[in-house]
Amino acid sequence: MPSLRQLHFALQPFAQELFRVARSLDPSFRVTSVRRSYQEQARLYAAYVAGKSELPAAPPGRSFHEIGLAFDMARPGTRPHNDEELAALGALWQSWGGLWRASDPVHFSVEVR
Repeated sequence: MPSLRQLHFALQPFAQELFRVARSLDPSFRVTSVRRSYQEQARLYAAYVAGKSELPAAPPGRSFHEIGLAFDMARPGTRPHNDEELAALGALWQSWGGLWRASDPVHFSVEVR
């Protein structure tokens, strides 16, 4: 499992708390992606553009995953767009000042200022 320790140090406590809340709702929640290389982001973006992924991916060089400011979380066997618990976690994340969108329900990030 990817580690939340790969995130920017200031984001880690918030991500760890959200993951703790997620696991209290359902212990099957998993962190599925944290920091990505340019090459990995390019592969994910190409798959998205080709219609091979229902989840969006930013173009390489424009993903918060590449700079440690985003992580993905999901439950195995549950379609992310139909997961009400992910939506609830997204609302909680937003209440803490984070960025979350229903169009990419596995993705949790923060804005760079």
